[in-house]
Amino acid sequence: MSGGVGLTELPHVTIDRASPVPFYFQLAELLEHEIASGRWEPGSRLPSEPDVCERFGLSRTTVRQAFARLEQRGLIDRRKGHGTFVRSGEPGLWLLQSSEGFFQEEVDRLGRTVTSSVLRAERGSLPAWACRALELRARSRGATLERLRSVDGDVALYVVNHLADHVAEAALAVANPNESLYRRLQERAGIVPRGGRRTLEARAAEPWLAELLELDAGAPVAFIESVAWDADMRPFDCYRAWLRTDRVRVDIQAAGRPPEEEDDEQ
Repeated sequence: MSGGVGLTELPHVTIDRASPVPFYFQLAELLEHEIASGRWEPGSRLPSEPDVCERFGLSRTTVRQAFARLEQRGLIDRRKGHGTFVRSGEPGLWLLQSSEGFFQEEVDRLGRTVTSSVLRAERGSLPAWACRALELRARSRGATLERLRSVDGDVALYVVNHLADHVAEAALAVANPNESLYRRLQERAGIVPRGGRRTLEARAAEPWLAELLELDAGAPVAFIESVAWDADMRPFDCYRAWLRTDRVRVDIQAAGRPPEEEDDEQ
């Protein structure tokens, strides 16, 4: 035990051995999900490496790689002679952040002024990619919120959120266009983000986007796609956004490439 918090219980899921995704990465994602969901509380102790090896049929090297990834992301602490514990305090950069995520939190931390122009706020059928992300049937209805966001008067982000129908009313109740979407969802619908997944890539701005972001056509922008889950790990929002990184910095912590996995049991 640590601080009165007990040993965690491993999830009843399996490693997909047919997947091209490395086993250590799959395991790290599974364990991170337990932290994101709140099922593993800060200060609780993880099972030992041999126990994890036995539960998932993985080698000791693979389990150590997964633990190393979680440690590098700031999610766990490994204490020699005592065990491995869920870290107390703030989680890793990409965990538990709202759909505005690094943008909203970064400008809040720096005390910068965020203003927004709402370009579209309506209910209707969601696009196919959003239905997949929200685990809904094709052409399901929901809310779409399209905004252009500025920092200290300079346009920095174009974002389109698609939200599940059960939070649509709260999402579209835009009394103040400058308020945070997720703060509004929490206040009006009791929705608190407890996890999510985000991808980021560099793209060249197409003419329509360049005009919105006040860039030259072809200028580089960061493209972000994300889905967010509530306390029950139910997806409620997804978005696509295009960010001017010359006006808002993206801070990503990366680790060196781990050694190759040993041959794990098949």
